[in-house]
Amino acid sequence: MKPAFVSVAAVLLLSLTPTAVFAKNVSIGIYGVIDRVTFEPDGTSPNLVRISGLFVVPIPMSSGQYKTPQRGYLYFRIRPGMEQATRNDWKGLKSVAGTGQVVGFAQYWVPNPDDPYGNPHYSLEVRVHPDNDAASTDVYPLPNLKGIIQHGDKEDPDFDKIAAQLQKGLRRLTVSQLY
Repeated sequence: MKPAFVSVAAVLLLSLTPTAVFAKNVSIGIYGVIDRVTFEPDGTSPNLVRISGLFVVPIPMSSGQYKTPQRGYLYFRIRPGMEQATRNDWKGLKSVAGTGQVVGFAQYWVPNPDDPYGNPHYSLEVRVHPDNDAASTDVYPLPNLKGIIQHGDKEDPDFDKIAAQLQKGLRRLTVSQLY
């Protein structure tokens, strides 16, 4: 009887665990259809980048949730100590700019700034700026461990769903531009 009680107690204990612990298995911080990538200064060692297009970014302080697609631009500066990895991401984004292809980049989970141990239980916060607004730069997010992601896999099961949302958003924008 004792083993049965322990099993039931374990199941009950696990069911009481907060849902944030069982967050969706996401690793992509930003999804986008990139229209244009502009480096500042122009050349082989830029320090700033403006990425224009249609983006899906995380809902702040969420557990794997994203905002609806937003048209605009992201404006980033290099994270100190991550110069090469950041520039590699920027080159990858430039290579897909204008193709209409959906890509994923950056890490979703970032170190929690309020945790002295840096536990990665904090969703990426990214601002999509309207095209006609001037903006100050944000620090480029941690690059995704897979680089620029161009298709879904078992580790990112929502890639296809979010890609479909972006494609639908592009079609809606194209139709509205005609009228």
